[in-house]
Amino acid sequence: MRRAVNILLLLIVAGSAWSQSNGWEFSLTGSYMTPNNFNMPEYSAGTVGAEVGWWHRAEGEEWWIQRRKNPSFGVRASFAFIPEGISGHRLGLVGLVSAPLGNRLDYYIGLGLSGYTLSQYFTHDKENIFITTLVSCLIDVGFNYRLTDHISLSASLLHSSNGMLQRPNKGLNFLQWGLRYNTLPTLKSSIASESPMPDFHRHEIGFTLQGGAVVSRDLNQEGYFPCYDLSLNYQYYFDPVVAVGGTFDLWYNGSHYGLSRMYGEYYTFPCYVSTLGYIEGFWGPLSIKAGIGPVLVAPPRVNIRFYERVGAYYNFGHHYVGVSLNAHAGMIEFIEWAYGYRIPLSK
Repeated sequence: MRRAVNILLLLIVAGSAWSQSNGWEFSLTGSYMTPNNFNMPEYSAGTVGAEVGWWHRAEGEEWWIQRRKNPSFGVRASFAFIPEGISGHRLGLVGLVSAPLGNRLDYYIGLGLSGYTLSQYFTHDKENIFITTLVSCLIDVGFNYRLTDHISLSASLLHSSNGMLQRPNKGLNFLQWGLRYNTLPTLKSSIASESPMPDFHRHEIGFTLQGGAVVSRDLNQEGYFPCYDLSLNYQYYFDPVVAVGGTFDLWYNGSHYGLSRMYGEYYTFPCYVSTLGYIEGFWGPLSIKAGIGPVLVAPPRVNIRFYERVGAYYNFGHHYVGVSLNAHAGMIEFIEWAYGYRIPLSK
C-alpha cells in the first residue's frame, strides 16, 4: 500500500513539473488567402481551419533564458479548408520559437513544411500554377495576445511555396487570425537582478559560406543550376541575445548566368555584389537572422536591385550551421545550406 502511495505521489509531482514546462495548444483559425502574384486577385479566398501544437518552455537561471523571459519551443500541426479549392486544402507542420514582448503579448517565428490535397491547380493561364509539388515550405510569423492565462488571440502571416523546385510555382500567402487555448500556464518572469550578465564580446566579425541548387524562373531553361555565396560579416551585440550587423556579399545564381548566355549576353564578372543589413535573435544555441539590402552589381537581365535573406542557425562554439532563403522582392530565388565562423573582438 505504501509503495502504491509513493508511486502515486511521484506521478503527481512529475505531472506538476510537466505542466509547468510543457503544454498543449488548440486553435480555431481563419485567414485571407491570396496567390503570391499581384495580377491575380480573382483567386483570393477566405479559409477556415484548426491547429494543434505542443510547447516546451525553457526554465533556468541562464542569462539568455532570463533575458528572453522563459522562451518556448514548439511544434504545430495545422489544417486549412480552402473553399475555392486552389491547390486543394492545406496541411502544415511547423517548428516554432516564441518569447514575450510584454506582459500579455508574445511573438513567434516558425519554419516547416506544407502539403496540399491537390499537387497542381491550373488557372486560365497555364503558367500560373500556385503549388506544383506535393510538399512545400511554410513560413509562419505572428503574435499572440493573451486574454487570460490560457486563452489568446493571434495574428500571423504564412507563406507557402516550393522555391521554384518545380515550375511554375507562384506560392500562396495567408493573412491568418485565430483563437487559441494553451494548457501551458502563464509564467511571469523578468531579468533576475542576481543573475549577472555573462562576459561576452560586443563586436564580432566572421564569414559565412552558403550553397545550394536553383531552378530558373524562365520556362525556357530546364534543370538545376548551382548557387553559392560568400558573406563577410560584422555585427554588434546589444546583449547576449540580440545583435545587428551587416554583410558584404559575393554570390552567384547559375540560372541568371545561364539566362544571359541563352540570349547572347556575356559579361566578365558573373557574381552579384551586394550589401545587407540584418538583425539576429538568439534562443540558446538557436538563432534566426533576417535582413534586406541593395544589389550593387548584377547581371544585365536582373532589374530588381534589392534582395532579402532569412535564415535559421544552430550555434556551437564560434561555429554555426543552418539554412537560409535568398529572395528578390519577396520572391524566393533559392535555398542554401550555410556554414559560418564568428571571430569575437575585444570589448
